[in-house]
Amino acid sequence: MSDSERPPPPRGLLARSLKLLGHLTHPETRTGKVFTRAEQGLTRALSRVAESPTYLRASGTVMRQGLNARIRRNSFVEGALRTLRLPTTSEVENLRDQLRRVNDQVEALGSQLEVVVDLLHKQEAASDTAKKPGDAP
Repeated sequence: MSDSERPPPPRGLLARSLKLLGHLTHPETRTGKVFTRAEQGLTRALSRVAESPTYLRASGTVMRQGLNARIRRNSFVEGALRTLRLPTTSEVENLRDQLRRVNDQVEALGSQLEVVVDLLHKQEAASDTAKKPGDAP
């Protein structure tokens, strides 16, 4: 392919960067083959590390410490809020749940009232048609 037949290079920096990255990591290029081998080697190494009892024990300890720190922080914040006589997060969540339940009950009651009103209208209409024009109420 001659220079006159080649399409012009992409104009944007991002497009040129992505095209270069694609060329560098393509499995048929030399750099792509090196990249593939390095990726496979790192994957195997990380797989061995992730299955290591020592690593699992250490990561479990770090995770446990993080969760304990979060529990202590939440407890401290709730204690400070109680001291200031402000609602705590757990109290606000409980109130939100109660309000949601009350709202659901109000909606259900509204639906039931609509059914009762419809039934009353039907009964009224039926009793009006049953009455004769000359009858006293």
